Amino acid sequence: MYKIRVFDQLVYDADPNLTNVLVGQDFKLWRVDFSRAFRLYKELQNPDDRSHCDRQLFEKLKALDANEVTVKTTRYLNKKDEVKALMPRRDKIVEHVQQLIAAKGEKEVLY
Repeated sequence: MYKIRVFDQLVYDADPNLTNVLVGQDFKLWRVDFSRAFRLYKELQNPDDRSHCDRQLFEKLKALDANEVTVKTTRYLNKKDEVKALMPRRDKIVEHVQQLIAAKGEKEVLY
């Protein structure tokens, strides 16, 4: 669920709710329905809604490149503004996680 929370902040899903999370037979979580995502806001919806972050996800967020996102989402995101809004949100997520690490220590934040 921590990964889903980070992802919902990144894509700015205006309707994040548990009916959009499916649980597979192997207990793998699937996040569905992004019909209200990729808003143009550059701020986070719930900036303090993250207390932990997957280490691999955090590294990938830091490495995320706007040009690569644009190329890989051309079929799905119809406005360049959607990527332009996503990248500042990514920056805010990374900054927040780095602040948590500084305050609590890496072992308490990253898993």
